[in-house]
Amino acid sequence: MKIEKWVVREHIEGVPDIDRMYEKVAEDIDTDLADDQMLLRTRYVAADMYLHGISLDTPLGDHVGGASVMEVLEAGPRAAFRPGDLVHGFGGWRSHLVGTGAAELWQTGTFPMVFPAFHRLDPGDYDEKLPVSTALSIMGGPGLTAWGVLNRFMTVGPGHTMVISGATGIVGTLAGQLAKRAGARVIGTTGSPGKADRLRELGFDEVVHYRHGDHAETIGNALRKAAPEGVDRYLDHLGGNITDAVFTMLNIDSQVAVCWQLATQVGQDYAGPRLLPYIMFPRTTIRGIFSLEWFSEENWAALHRDVGGLVRAGEIAYDQTVHHGIDSFPAAYRSLYTDRSASRGKVIVEL
Repeated sequence: MKIEKWVVREHIEGVPDIDRMYEKVAEDIDTDLADDQMLLRTRYVAADMYLHGISLDTPLGDHVGGASVMEVLEAGPRAAFRPGDLVHGFGGWRSHLVGTGAAELWQTGTFPMVFPAFHRLDPGDYDEKLPVSTALSIMGGPGLTAWGVLNRFMTVGPGHTMVISGATGIVGTLAGQLAKRAGARVIGTTGSPGKADRLRELGFDEVVHYRHGDHAETIGNALRKAAPEGVDRYLDHLGGNITDAVFTMLNIDSQVAVCWQLATQVGQDYAGPRLLPYIMFPRTTIRGIFSLEWFSEENWAALHRDVGGLVRAGEIAYDQTVHHGIDSFPAAYRSLYTDRSASRGKVIVEL
């Protein structure tokens, strides 16, 4: 069977040069299935900034990784799922694939990790308000990340000031809305004036607009104006000057969730002040966030119950930008880095 897939063609540090790094190729795959194998068709695939780090660790010529929603077309007698089932997993940027859906050890990167086993999506969990594509956004890993930060790590409540850097994605917008529901005062940062308006629509109390290259003092002054009483909770996606400024504002018993570090992982910015003195006196707790640890049936059910219920009740909002066709991968992925005002929320490709 002939399939199409995107592969890593070149490793390039910094802001990804999509046209150089990736290439679409055709491949013939063997569909003579073993007893425990399945033939799956990709329905949706997510475009995520973290794919850049994975791509740098992917052997040249291998397919681009990534979370996807797949439909089982054929299945061996001992396969984990049956034809017609929809499953979520790290199927990557491929039109079709053959596999068992078992957990897969990833050993080529700096830190070995395990991509979780595919899990079946219950059709009853999805409807017009929460289409199946949301299994890659608010009902998927990003949603579980935001929910997990506020339910498995942070304690957020009345009197707390929470700052979310890079707040306009699914993780930031959901975490902000959940924190507001818990009674916190929420401040978001964004580099897009249009997205700043969207954060205010979602209930953020203050929005700090920054531009790439802004001096740390400029960002610090804006943050101190937005949070004159300091910062109790910080969800960090960006690192860099914004995080340097926030750490000087941390209150006693503050909590910091490090979800990503755009400034370092893409911007190659490794310089900065020594931050440990700023957490010693406030007795700050810092935790790295790796959402795969929360991929369990119990947590998926809780996400659908807690967040899905609020979406259906009109009390939580989310945004998605959907591109169409496997050839739209470059445009979808590029939109994460350039002309970011053109997309909102989670960027997804429908195949």
